[in-house]
Amino acid sequence: TMNPEFRTMRLVQIDNGSEADRIFSMLMGDDVPPRRAFIEKNAIYANIDA
Repeated sequence: TMNPEFRTMRLVQIDNGSEADRIFSMLMGDDVPPRRAFIEKNAIYANIDA
């Protein structure tokens, strides 16, 4: 668990649950090619300096 003194709790609202479930399953599943394609397509949006 995180130290309550330093953690920040935020409310997250998902507008499209079925799309979120599809992407989550793809990213966490065993089928590598779709995950790799998704990462390669969306890597330009990542903030790697954060």
